[in-house]
Amino acid sequence: MRNYYSDTLKEGLRLLYFQAEDSSRYAEGVQLLEQAVANEEPDAFYFLARCYGWGDGNVKDDDRKAKKLSKRGIELGSDLCVLGADRMDILKGDIEKAMTGTLKDAFDGVLAMAEDGEPMAQYAIGLFYFWGDMLLHFQKPSREEFIQCEKQNAAEALKWFRRSAEQGCIPAFRNAFNSVRNGVNGVEQNLEEALRWAETMDGKVDMRDYYHSLVLEYQKLKRYADAIRWCERGHREGITVCTIDLGLAYLYGDRGVKEEDAEALRLFQIAAEAGDEYGCYNMGRCFYNGWGCEKDYGNAFYWFQEGFRRGHQASKKYLAYCYFWGRGTEVNYELAVRMMTELLKERQDYPKELLGYCCLYGKGIGRDTIRGKRLLEEATQEKNNLAWKFLGDMYDEGIGVSENISMAVSCYQKAADKGVAGAAEALGRYKKTLFGKWKRR
Repeated sequence: MRNYYSDTLKEGLRLLYFQAEDSSRYAEGVQLLEQAVANEEPDAFYFLARCYGWGDGNVKDDDRKAKKLSKRGIELGSDLCVLGADRMDILKGDIEKAMTGTLKDAFDGVLAMAEDGEPMAQYAIGLFYFWGDMLLHFQKPSREEFIQCEKQNAAEALKWFRRSAEQGCIPAFRNAFNSVRNGVNGVEQNLEEALRWAETMDGKVDMRDYYHSLVLEYQKLKRYADAIRWCERGHREGITVCTIDLGLAYLYGDRGVKEEDAEALRLFQIAAEAGDEYGCYNMGRCFYNGWGCEKDYGNAFYWFQEGFRRGHQASKKYLAYCYFWGRGTEVNYELAVRMMTELLKERQDYPKELLGYCCLYGKGIGRDTIRGKRLLEEATQEKNNLAWKFLGDMYDEGIGVSENISMAVSCYQKAADKGVAGAAEALGRYKKTLFGKWKRR
């Protein structure tokens, strides 16, 4: 294989596209691309334009810079820049005029690099087939031929992505894996085949960012031993999401290991102390529910706050519980309502029975008995048993409805049957008359 790039550019590409261990080095990779551009290395303009056009290297999008770089790279004779400009839909006007040959000439030039084994050129050729550029520019099949042509191009794209991935190109691995895993752009979906191929790439490409995906897909197939294998590997390599995956396996005991709450708690703590928001959330859940430890609402509240502070939005559900019941903190209906309202706006799961209660009694929110009754009734349909207790209180006290002892008893009975705290005591306030009617004692 020919040496197509300077050492500066090669190192920049390695940091951006061939390692996932340290994303903090992306900035260094971008700086190396900028050095290669300053040295007027033609293909360096393509890779830096990618950064500004598609956010590679965590660079902020800047279409103006992407266009300027693409044009200069084309002027210097970069075939990669031509394909890149076409892919960014900017191969027009002054940029198109900068070309000295045709799009087909540029494609053939990059194809020659790909056939010679250059991985980034292989990736670029894969993209040309994958996104339909080959169909649009060169093939232009009839309606009858379109589907067959699309399938052939999908196979060709997959071939080039896999060749590039074999040399360590991470985005090529991503496209090859996800194409077969999800069945996109004419590729036939085959999860077993996607996983089989991914296993063959172990040691050839840095798959750290995909360990979690492998775990989830193996779990989906109920191949729990394989899922645990990747959980444990990711945990050993310090990938916190895999540590949490392993913790969840021990917590639920249905994913290839025996249920062991204390081990789950230990793993969640490792992830939480490493700053992982989901680790914090799960630490909170363990302390809140007494999983692997004694119930400790103070610790639970602390970790839910930490999870929320670090961006875990679902922590707001448990924070709502804490504020509503005064668990680990003082009762604060206003904050409880705020947490629930934010979850509602985000279309996330929230404690509907608690918001119904707050509306019914005007706790932390303007009193709205109609809405409160509706929310509680909806919560019972979602098998929330506490809502039956609150509905019993509503009929017992005549809040927003006429007092109705028989309805109150019916609601309390449903709650008591499910072991809801306070429901049996509420039932004890009533007795049946000789005529079968309920009345207060």
